[in-house]
Amino acid sequence: MNNPIVVITHHTGGTDAYPLADSSNATVLDVDKWHRARWPTFRSALGYFVGYHYVIEKDGKVTQTRREDEEGAHVIGMNNKSIGVCFAGNFDLTLPTEAQMQAWYKLYADIQKRYPNIPTYPHRKYASKTCHGKLLKDDHFAVQYQIFSLEQKIAQLKAQLTNLVTNRRFK
Repeated sequence: MNNPIVVITHHTGGTDAYPLADSSNATVLDVDKWHRARWPTFRSALGYFVGYHYVIEKDGKVTQTRREDEEGAHVIGMNNKSIGVCFAGNFDLTLPTEAQMQAWYKLYADIQKRYPNIPTYPHRKYASKTCHGKLLKDDHFAVQYQIFSLEQKIAQLKAQLTNLVTNRRFK
């Protein structure tokens, strides 16, 4: 059973867990294959062996690979109290794509509906790894989500203001 208190972010590159020399273009099927080799009996209710709850590919495709109430296999000591999200890419070398960030905003907003104010931290907060990548600060995904949320609110306010001004002109 999983009782999430945090979202933990990962990347497919820069670790020994993924045997491809370049795992930056990994798909959910690649991650499933790698995890099946490590944990052949740890199949999720959704049919995947992936230890993360979600995988976000380079093109922004999000695949849920575990139910959120299922224990994960992504951070020792945190697997029964976290939601694991893995991004395809090696963020020791490159940044997430715009499509991945757009997918993240939607996914994290959706998770926050079920778990209000749930924080997000990188894997390295819980283990001596670079994961979620050397190029990203610990708060990268949290800060980017806050910026996105503020931009959305500003756009809504701008639309409301435009509507008010337009309606006043025609009265």
